[in-house]
Amino acid sequence: MRLIQSFLIVLASASVAAAEQSVADAARQARAQSHPGTAVIHLDGDSLPRMAANESADADKAKAAEQSTETKASEGKPSDSQSGAAKPADAKDQAKAKAADSKQKAEEFSKKIEDQKKEIATLQRELDILQREQRLRAAAYYADAGTRLRDQGKFAEDSRKEQEDIDAKKQALADAQQKLADLEEAARKASVPAS
Repeated sequence: MRLIQSFLIVLASASVAAAEQSVADAARQARAQSHPGTAVIHLDGDSLPRMAANESADADKAKAAEQSTETKASEGKPSDSQSGAAKPADAKDQAKAKAADSKQKAEEFSKKIEDQKKEIATLQRELDILQREQRLRAAAYYADAGTRLRDQGKFAEDSRKEQEDIDAKKQALADAQQKLADLEEAARKASVPAS
């Protein structure tokens, strides 16, 4: 009897394994078949714009300018060679100044964004404290029936003031978050890398 049971178990597991393989095979076949009408997009160096290509083009232009000044100098035109030599140096100085300026902008934006994030964190913490205090005060008020009978007007006035403070804090938080979004957008438009 045990032999028959073990044989049936082996037979059942083999059929389950065969069914799993057929499902896997079907999935592979479905993936292998291309769907007609579906556009295939190949992303490679020819279809994607490259920043490095632009930078190398600028470097090639600078090299060409240096070579043209060298050829003018070899032709025996000292005034042209002196002015030509000054131009690439000026270009290098301008490039260095531009790089320093962009680095300074990046640092300024980074500092402004970090300060704004700190302000948002502070406002969020203050809002959380106000809301927690409001809940604790309400729990204490509703837990004591004598207080509810004696101080209904005072509780209502205090609740209104607390809610006004919470609403003001929420508005300040929303304004700070919008200011952060504006700063990040300004940094993106100025081509400053994200921090």
